[in-house]
Amino acid sequence: MAQQILNLDELATLEHRYNNQLPACELMRRAGEAVARRIMKARPEAGHAVFICGPGNNGGDGFAAARVLKENGWRVTCCLIGCTQPKTDDAKTMYDAWCAAGGVTISDPYNADKADVVVDALFGTGLTKPLKGDYLDAAMWFNERQALHVSVDLPSGLDAMTGNWVGGAMGCRSDLTVAMFSPKAGCYMNDGADAAGLVETAELDVSVPLSTIGLIDTDDFRHILEERRRHSHKGTYGHVAVIGGDTGKIGAALLAGRAALLMGAGSVTLELMSDKAPAVDPLYPELMFADAPVDLTRTSCNVVGCGLGFSEKAKARLREAIASPVPLILDADALRMLADDLTLQDAVLARKGHTVITPHPGEAAAILRTTIEKVQADRIGQGRELSIQTGAICILKGAGSVVTLRSSRTWINPTGNAMLATAGSGDVLAGMLASFFAQGFDLVSATLGAVWLHGASSEGVHAGFTAGDIARAAADLLDNLREDARPKRLD
Repeated sequence: MAQQILNLDELATLEHRYNNQLPACELMRRAGEAVARRIMKARPEAGHAVFICGPGNNGGDGFAAARVLKENGWRVTCCLIGCTQPKTDDAKTMYDAWCAAGGVTISDPYNADKADVVVDALFGTGLTKPLKGDYLDAAMWFNERQALHVSVDLPSGLDAMTGNWVGGAMGCRSDLTVAMFSPKAGCYMNDGADAAGLVETAELDVSVPLSTIGLIDTDDFRHILEERRRHSHKGTYGHVAVIGGDTGKIGAALLAGRAALLMGAGSVTLELMSDKAPAVDPLYPELMFADAPVDLTRTSCNVVGCGLGFSEKAKARLREAIASPVPLILDADALRMLADDLTLQDAVLARKGHTVITPHPGEAAAILRTTIEKVQADRIGQGRELSIQTGAICILKGAGSVVTLRSSRTWINPTGNAMLATAGSGDVLAGMLASFFAQGFDLVSATLGAVWLHGASSEGVHAGFTAGDIARAAADLLDNLREDARPKRLD
């Protein structure tokens, strides 16, 4: 099951409930314990930790963690920023306990000795104004340190839901974020994808409720991880048709077709728009090339848009694919056509078969008649609007791809790195999606599995990775996951 992501109202309600049920400051004590234990796990030998603590409850969490580290033999310095004492009752209690334990508190982190670990406890999820003054200076100090960088709950300065820097002012950039109750959506998107580092969750021994947002996990597509039946044939695993590949962009269709094959489709046919189309793919001769229009009602899944172009022929084939009851993946040029023609959008909305759209922010903005900036300012909300407007499951691509259903159910993909920012990456994702649909996996499993594996294919790779490498790496990963999931039999 996907790890839940609570929105700000849900977080506030949960915290309020347990603050009323538990002894005073108990949640803050648990949060401090969780942060301290994680630091000690990362740095088993005691060293010097410097905390920058803000005036609210995030600062209180910092003082609570500082006291636990001190009790475990660490040298700890706390910097109280922007005030002479915390502003909330719980934070003041933790500050007083820190002082009573002999803790050292200073006002300027630049006066602290060299640290092995620096901890950001300035602000949590409630920040609504950009960092400035002493707070911005403290964040700059934090980023400049040659040490392990840890944020409490959320990197200070980051919007918890969008992943953008509040007001455009860059805040703390961490190696590790210890999130309370649930991970924050903003840690996986936009600036947050770089600022949060490794995100780990401390549920603080409370029951976290279900939410409409979650992180994609392998449990969400466990059927894809099941071993194939030996009693099967190529027809069992479906027939994918890829409609695209205009002159100059034939490679886009090839990438999608190859990905569909590698991820397990029984057969794949390319219908290319270019009159210069090849007769065979020398790398994957298993791919079939149509010399006449494919009957799009007799396939298992259709992909339209990869290098499609905007010819009348291309538009006609898009309309025919939309009219077909077969599952449909719409990418690239097909999405631009949707943006330009509201009748096509209406036709997509009226479809009976499953539809997946895979826009990047520019394509999303075109369909929604808005700007890229507005899309990126609310990726979850804009993804949901795309699903409502088209009736399709939407994959809003980017750092932390957002998957939305018309019902508003949402997932954020935690896998992937910047090596996926390469020409053809989206075409490969379209082919992977089609392959899983063709094999008969359900809507959610097929979509979440393709997105997660597509992202995971790049992990651990930092150079020399192109779109042509994605499907092979994803297939290898799937092979390993299936092997791990196999029932253990006697030798």
